[in-house]
Amino acid sequence: MKRTTSVLLMTLVLSGAVLLTTGAAIAQETTRLSIGGASSGTWIYLYTALLAETWKKTVPGVDVTVLATAGTTANYIPMDKGELDLAGASTSGDFYAMNGLYFTKGKKLSNFTVIMPATKGFNQAFTYADSPINTLKDLDGKRVAVGARGSPTSVIQEEIFKLLGIKPKLVFSTPAEAIEMMKDRRLDAMVYGVGAPWAGVMDVATAQKIKFLSMTPEEQQKIHTAYPYQVPDTIPAKTYAFQTDDVRTTMGFQTINARPGLSDELVYKLVKAIWTQWPEIVKMSPPTRWVKPADILEMVAQIHPGAAKYYREVGIQVPDHKIFKKK
Repeated sequence: MKRTTSVLLMTLVLSGAVLLTTGAAIAQETTRLSIGGASSGTWIYLYTALLAETWKKTVPGVDVTVLATAGTTANYIPMDKGELDLAGASTSGDFYAMNGLYFTKGKKLSNFTVIMPATKGFNQAFTYADSPINTLKDLDGKRVAVGARGSPTSVIQEEIFKLLGIKPKLVFSTPAEAIEMMKDRRLDAMVYGVGAPWAGVMDVATAQKIKFLSMTPEEQQKIHTAYPYQVPDTIPAKTYAFQTDDVRTTMGFQTINARPGLSDELVYKLVKAIWTQWPEIVKMSPPTRWVKPADILEMVAQIHPGAAKYYREVGIQVPDHKIFKKK
C-alpha cells in the first residue's frame, strides 16, 4: 500500500513538473511585438490598434502592444535603432527618412521596410460653409491648423504652402485639439493629410457647417512635379454626407512598416492575416477601402521579404529590386 502510494505521489509530482515545463515552453513561444502608432485620436493610431487586435486573434502566439507616439515621423528613428518592431508610416516619411531630411537631422535611415499600404492620405482642406475662404490662396494670412509639428501631414502642408506662395498663420497641435478649435471657430481652417472619410472631419461637421477647398489642376500638377510622392487625386462627392462635389487634391499613401530583423515567416503571417481579414477591416475602418494589395508596388521604401512572399503568392509581381536585402 505504501509502495503504491509512493508511486502515485511520484507520478503526480512528475506530471506536475511536465505541466509546468510545458506551460513555461508555451509562454516562451509567445512573440511579443510593439507597434508605434501616432498621437491618440489620430486615424493611424486607431488603425494600428485594429491591426494589433486582428493579429492577436488570428496569428497564434503573437502579442502586439500599441504605443502612442508623437506622430508617424517619430517612429522612424526608434525603428532604425531596432526599438520598434512595426509602425505607422507614410510614403513621404519613407522618402524623408531615406534621404536624411527633416526629422532625421541629416542622417539617412535605412533600417526599415514597408509591409503594406494602409490608406491614401488625402490632403483635406476645410473651412466653415459661411466663410469667404473658397480656395487655397484664400488661406493666406489665416489661422490654419496642420497637425502636430514635425508630423508628416504638417511637413507636407508646409511644403505645399511654400511651393504655392501661400503664407497662412500655421497652428500646430494634436488633431484632437485642432478639431475642438474648429468646432469653437477659434481657427479659420484646417488642412490634414489622412484617409477619407476621416472621423475628425465628421466630428467638426456635427458642430459646424463646413466645406472643402479644392486645388486647381495646375496646383495639383505643380505639387506632384516638386514632390513625386504627392499624387493628384480626387475625393469623390458624397464621401462625406455634406460633400456635394468632387474635391481635387493630392495624396500620399499611409503605410505600415516593419523592422527588417523580423523573420520572413512572421511577417508573412502578419501580412496574410490582415489581407485575409480585409473585408472586416474595411467595415471597421472605412478609410482602408482606398487601397488594395497591388498598391504595394507604389511604395517608396523597400518591401520586407516576408511581405513580398505573400504578395507574390497572390499573383503580384514584386520586382527583386524592391525587396529589402538582409545583410
